[in-house]
Order: sequence, then C-alpha cells, then structure tokens
Amino acid sequence: LPERSWNKGRSFRSLRLDLGAQVCAPESQQLGVFLALWAAGLAALLSFAQPAAAEAVSYTDESHQDRRVFSVGDLHGDAQSCQKILKSLGLMGDAGEWTGGRSILVQTGDVTDRGDASGPIFQSLFRLQDEAPASGGKVILLLGNHELMNLQGDFRYATPADTASIAALEPDLKGESSSSLQTRTRIFSKEGWLGQGVRERFQALAVERNVLFVHAGLLPIFKDMLPGGLDSVNAEVKRLLTQDASSLRMEASPLLGDDGPFWTRRLALGPEGSICREVQESLDLVGVTRMVVGHTAQADGRVHSRCQGRLVLGDTLISRFYTGTAHPSAVEYFVDGTAEAIDMLRNQRTALS
Repeated sequence: LPERSWNKGRSFRSLRLDLGAQVCAPESQQLGVFLALWAAGLAALLSFAQPAAAEAVSYTDESHQDRRVFSVGDLHGDAQSCQKILKSLGLMGDAGEWTGGRSILVQTGDVTDRGDASGPIFQSLFRLQDEAPASGGKVILLLGNHELMNLQGDFRYATPADTASIAALEPDLKGESSSSLQTRTRIFSKEGWLGQGVRERFQALAVERNVLFVHAGLLPIFKDMLPGGLDSVNAEVKRLLTQDASSLRMEASPLLGDDGPFWTRRLALGPEGSICREVQESLDLVGVTRMVVGHTAQADGRVHSRCQGRLVLGDTLISRFYTGTAHPSAVEYFVDGTAEAIDMLRNQRTALS
C-alpha cells in the first residue's frame, strides 16, 4: 500500500581599517598627514574597545566554531541502530545520558512504524532533548509523515510489538491490551504521553549552520508562508496538531498534503533539470545554502546528494526492519559549509559535494 491514504488539498561582516596608506607628500606636509592618521587610528581603537560590541562579535563566532552539528534520518523503530548512531557520534552515554556537550543533533523524522521498538527511541530522544541545553547543546526533532499518520489514527505500518513498546511507557492502560490498536489510539491522542510529546516537541522545519532540515522537502509553492520566517510555518503546524485524530484526518491544509513538507517526494525523485531550480528557489527563500531531507529511502543504504550538493537525501534504510540489514548513518556539517556522510555499516566518511 502507498503510504499516503488521503489527498488534501551572518553572515558575519568584518570591519577592516586600512591605516597603511602610503604618504607621498613633501616633508612639510608629512606632519599633518601623520597627525590625521594618528587620530584615525585612535578613533578606531576606541571603537573596538567598546565592550558590548566586542563581546557580541566574539560570542557569536565562538558559539558556531566549537559546536558539532549532526543529522540522523528515519529510524523506524530500530532502537539498536539508534543507540549505535548516538553513541558513535558521542552524543549519548551508556546510561542514555547526553554526552554531546555543545553539539546539535537534528533528527529528521519517522521515528515510528515499520520496526518494533519506537517507544525506547522516543524516550531516549526526549531525554536527550531535555538534558542537552544544560551543556549548551540542542536536540531538534522534526515531524515525519509517520508521526503525522499516527496522530491521525492511521496505524497501517504499526506492529503489535511496537505498540507494546510505547504502551510500556504509558502509566495507566486501564486493563487494555498493550498491543491493541485501541491502546495505540489512546497513546497518540492529545491526552496520551506520546501524543502530547510529539505535539509539543516536534517541529516542521529547522535551520542550523546555514542548512535547512525538513522531513520530505520544502517546495517553493509555500513561499507565501515564508516571509514570516520558519517560525510562522512551525507555529501553523503546531496549531494544526492541536486537533484530535478525526479532525486531523480531514484537515485540508496544504502543509499536511501531498506536496507538503511531510509527504512530497518531488525533490528526491524528480528530474534534476527541473527540480534543482526549485531547490535553489526554496533555499533562496529561506536564506540557506543546503537542504537535508529523509523520507525517500536510498536503496543502496548510503547518503546521496543532488543539485551539486544543495539537496542531501539522508534516509539510508537505517532500520533493519526494511531489509533485515541495518544501515546506520548520519551527516556532519562543518563551519566552512562542507558536510560529510557518516556510514557506520561500512565505517566510512564521504564528503558531500
């Protein structure tokens, strides 16, 4: 069955003072020139000495330089692969605690479905998201189409074992079977621990290190929403998610539709001759240089890029529940704008063009 079941409609600027002009004047004029240069130099030194401006520039620069930024794609209920990735990146300790310091982790959605253990993954990610800020780190969780499906009551990809894994974390089941669809409905409801958690903690879009992160892709057709910035899109998605499952199923917002950021495959699968123009238009609208998505699985289990590296496809079939073989992976983003795919199955790092 197809996944879709219904169709609804800094840059930093540095100031450089050039006080090294050559003086080619008669000797009688050199004293005046010297005094003018001395006065300009003194003014420059005094302007740099103002504490507020110096502190602001220094802080902004340092906050980017000493941070590592990672993204991790679709996990689909494979708790073992999730742990392997987070520990290999140095973000999680043996007791499940945050060990990433000032690092930033972006998980691009689809934690649940297909696999049998999304409960422990949600629990781990929520804990890391709570603990990271104490050390200056950050964990960003993006909504995937499978989280959205579960909020809508569409459980076609849910296994009984996975339902049991999230039910084990529900404080009061009132005698319900831990693996029943009734239990899953309750847990993903507005009152359930996971329904509340997804609605409160997940967002649609994020930007870090001049990179746009989104589960499926952002098409330029949403440009009318972008003048308000990403916050306006995230706020609108959060507003939509305040609805219960039945209302959410009938919601006609294009944000939740086939061309929206949770469902589109156009950028991942369309011909590069046309989609690269759309990718660039979306990047320009947001003011970034790269877009990273999950959602569309890469058959060889590797991270791929399109449009000269401007679009990164990060769904590497991490979950072993797809083919029986896990393909744990991540992408790291550097201050100079470069990025590397981390293939933990083959123990390789590959530069993304």
